[in-house]
Amino acid sequence: MARSATESPAANFPVRALICGYEKSGTTLLNEILRRHPRLDSGFEGGMLLGDSPRDFPGIQPYFAYFRQKWRLSREDMEQICDTDDWATCYRRIRDLSPVIADKNCELFDKTPIYMKQLSEVLARVPGVPCVVNVRDPRALMLSWARWSGHSEDPELYIRQNLANYCQRYLDYARGYHAALPRYGDRIYLNRFESLCLDPQSQLEKIFAFLGLSFEPDFLHFSSDYFVYGNTVSTDYLFPYQGVLSEEVCQAILAGTAECAEWHFGEST
Repeated sequence: MARSATESPAANFPVRALICGYEKSGTTLLNEILRRHPRLDSGFEGGMLLGDSPRDFPGIQPYFAYFRQKWRLSREDMEQICDTDDWATCYRRIRDLSPVIADKNCELFDKTPIYMKQLSEVLARVPGVPCVVNVRDPRALMLSWARWSGHSEDPELYIRQNLANYCQRYLDYARGYHAALPRYGDRIYLNRFESLCLDPQSQLEKIFAFLGLSFEPDFLHFSSDYFVYGNTVSTDYLFPYQGVLSEEVCQAILAGTAECAEWHFGEST
């Protein structure tokens, strides 16, 4: 489906792309790879588009506080950034005021995982801007979520105690994605974490082409304070739950997310 003239991404310059998806599905990995492109940059995470206007952002917590910290902006900077109803103006001020962004002529991308849950509303706010949605097998995600919550010693127990909430969380994000497809499918690229790990160059070439950008193999190697699993893509993270979660819990996770069975990943997939 071709984009209409009224949906030109140029109207939202300097924002070039949105990155969203499940937390721990590779959004940070993709963030670091995209930042290697000479025309792109980002201050790690956004969240502005969770509101109807930039003026709403100060009330959207913890995203506002986290954004200010990661993009290294003062209270006065944030007042200026949010004092507009125009998203292009908001992002332009972010680029101009943030010391994280060295090249003031670059284009920005906004990496905010939770956008996936509200994808239709988010995409409506920045017409024409493409979005990459990251997904991952729920067993791997739920193990990461449990460890992220501080339960590394016995993640299975924590998952058992929170299984219903975790499955609902997984499904809520998926439903946000599926709800956006009928209207915005031409602007959405689904990136499976497992596909990226198995054939990173091919998958990244497709992602960069979708964004209208060229890809170089050197982009696969980066230095990051945020991505904690090294400085490149690896197949080591395909099955982190094996030997950690019991077969019973794994099957319960798959059953609870059966609505998204196409995202379940197995050795025979």
